[in-house]
Amino acid sequence: AVLMIGSSFCYYYVEEMVGLAAAAGIPMRVCNVYYSGCPLYKHVNHLQNDLPEYSLYVSSSNTPDKVPTITKSVTMKYGIEYDDWDIIIMQGGVFEIAKSSKYTDGNIQIIQDYVNQHKTNPDAIFAWNSPWAPPTDNDLRDKYPYADNSYYTSYEAYNHDRTTMYNAITQCLEDHIVTDDSFVYLIPSCTAMENALSSYWEEKDIHRDYVHASDLARVMISYTWYCTLAGIDHLDEIKLDAIPVAFFKSTKGTEDRVLTDMEKAIILESVNNA
Repeated sequence: AVLMIGSSFCYYYVEEMVGLAAAAGIPMRVCNVYYSGCPLYKHVNHLQNDLPEYSLYVSSSNTPDKVPTITKSVTMKYGIEYDDWDIIIMQGGVFEIAKSSKYTDGNIQIIQDYVNQHKTNPDAIFAWNSPWAPPTDNDLRDKYPYADNSYYTSYEAYNHDRTTMYNAITQCLEDHIVTDDSFVYLIPSCTAMENALSSYWEEKDIHRDYVHASDLARVMISYTWYCTLAGIDHLDEIKLDAIPVAFFKSTKGTEDRVLTDMEKAIILESVNNA
């Protein structure tokens, strides 16, 4: 059972994670305590004031069509106590993850202490997921409503260069997460995305707007999560040839499709190298 404390960078992978586990014969329940675009300090404010600001997305191997059930207006405590979670995943906001100060200001510890206080499984462990550097393509920026202000200006510190921001992200991970024994797993979503981008795909292939991953990239990130949490060191094949319709339900006009051999090869290489 896996709990994600996050944002849309988490809930996109609830369905596909369950499908991957089911294909491997592993029963899995995955839950996301979701608040859109939530940075760490907002999580802290929500938990300190016990605010019902979250939606709870729950999916399991027994969920019909793998479509998550959704409970709205819940507290973080509700999500923590919802099940006896084995793994609890945390992550920072899009423009927090490249700033060292956001790892050392105490908010990560506050969230962990709160989880430890309310978790029902004393053996539950923490994992950290690292989102990726946003694209710099202007067309993609235009597809996200906040791109012209907060998101665009937040990229100025990195000279509007994706590689510069990615390097800052990985440096923060090395300095603050890899060295933190409270995190048992580090999910390298950011590196999987960079691997695909640097070798094969363009930004428009792996992003659907200025923040979120494209359908193809969502499959790739789901495999990255699955391999990390299942302890799989090397992925030999993409087992789900047909991407379930339910996985694309949030993308209007998207039809069921089959991954091409080239797409499978890119996903395999990007995930394994990550």
